[in-house]
Amino acid sequence: MRPFEPADFWNRAILILSVIAGSVGALLTVALDRELFLAVQAGATTFLSWALVRELDPDRQVSAMASAVVGGASALVGLPTAILPFAALLVTSRLIVETTGRRPLPTDLAALAILATVISYTPLGWVMGFGLAIAIFIDDRMAVEHSRHALLAALAAAVGSSVVVTLVGALPESLPTIRPLLVSGMGLLALLAAIREPVEPVSFVDSRNKRFLRRDRLQAGRVAVGVIIFVGALVSGNGAGAVVPMALALAIALASTEVERVQRPPPS
Repeated sequence: MRPFEPADFWNRAILILSVIAGSVGALLTVALDRELFLAVQAGATTFLSWALVRELDPDRQVSAMASAVVGGASALVGLPTAILPFAALLVTSRLIVETTGRRPLPTDLAALAILATVISYTPLGWVMGFGLAIAIFIDDRMAVEHSRHALLAALAAAVGSSVVVTLVGALPESLPTIRPLLVSGMGLLALLAAIREPVEPVSFVDSRNKRFLRRDRLQAGRVAVGVIIFVGALVSGNGAGAVVPMALALAIALASTEVERVQRPPPS
């Protein structure tokens, strides 16, 4: 994780927006007898949508705020949400893109393996947990120096998530009900993430050492998020709608890059 600085304007803005979304959710629960935890879902989805786009489109704050509005609105209008899997997807992107500016410590890796394990009590949670295991491995392979701790953590996350989903019987024994339009859309989104390279990042991974984000890591993070969302939609059956806020965040990040590609002057 990295520090959340309340003094930053954009950080204050997303906190206020998340509180507003949560408050609207609470009012809807009281006035219209909506879901009991709608306030938590709306506030958390608002924040996570913002945070995910900050990882996948790190040079632009406007796209992240737009994603926050869309994510919060989707929760308020009744689209299903999955907070823990969404949080795991955020960590996956942060790990691969390496926006924190430092390598994971053994304690970080242990926490990631535990997170991947405990969220795997649903099909979508298992996809996100297993995806996190793959992200640990990808991050280690893209690093200058490889770590045995990372390989052990990736193995622990993969095994732990698979054991939990098996013990609770969350995975269907036959193919789940597939929603063709939704799954096709997620597949197209994953394909776009793979074939449309991001522009060269101008953001730092760490303002203290002035090291820029790596373009290959940014694209790898986008592709990983797209593929994980697609697989999540594929195996979740009737619960596949929970990937929609995640997919909207990725789509906004990709669209923002296309706008930036047009606006940024060509290299001389």
